[in-house]
Amino acid sequence: MSMLLNPYAFASGGGGSLPPGATGQLDFVNGFYWAGGAEVAVGDILGGGFDSGAISASGMYINFDNSNRPTPIGDLLSDLLAGLAAGMTILFDVTTPSSLGGFLIYMGVAPAYDDAFSWNYATIDAFVSDEGTLGLSGSISGAGDHKIAITFNRSVGGSTHEYAWCNDGNTAVTQTTAYAAWTMTDAQLGWDGGLSSGRQLFETYIKSMTIYPAMDPTDLPALTA
Repeated sequence: MSMLLNPYAFASGGGGSLPPGATGQLDFVNGFYWAGGAEVAVGDILGGGFDSGAISASGMYINFDNSNRPTPIGDLLSDLLAGLAAGMTILFDVTTPSSLGGFLIYMGVAPAYDDAFSWNYATIDAFVSDEGTLGLSGSISGAGDHKIAITFNRSVGGSTHEYAWCNDGNTAVTQTTAYAAWTMTDAQLGWDGGLSSGRQLFETYIKSMTIYPAMDPTDLPALTA
């Protein structure tokens, strides 16, 4: 595989550990959180409308009608914004109902989804987009557990950058842009900031979210299997 081993890969606490090659992780099932090169408390990296009571042995629950609106802050926000600029892959391990919907992650110039701002985002129903030409569509269906990997802004030479979607061991779907991602300032996990937008996740447990340097799309099926 193309990813390099991380020197912190075997740091552990709260029952979890950072996977080889990863640079950050939120493991809600095991209570392990790593950002900025160190283990951290979840309250130091999620803020805004974050409700710690939404975390259970099943993961972190997000739905239209619950109070959990987790906003990356501190070292997690820095890791996400730096990762987007350099190129990154995010692996989500989730449990969903039969009706999939809503944002997994949104990164933008402002936390509210608005056509006046630049953005990069991925939805749980297999769509990755930005304000420009990117409109990558994958395919995912069915209730239960899913592993989803999304690659953002991977440089493939010159001004060309690649995005990818892969779930559950399937072949990755990719799209390239003729430009790099815009510089972002904010992020939202599981919700894009627009209370009336209808883009919140639907009855979804995020079990974990793991950040890697941008990976080759041929590595993603094994990552999500």
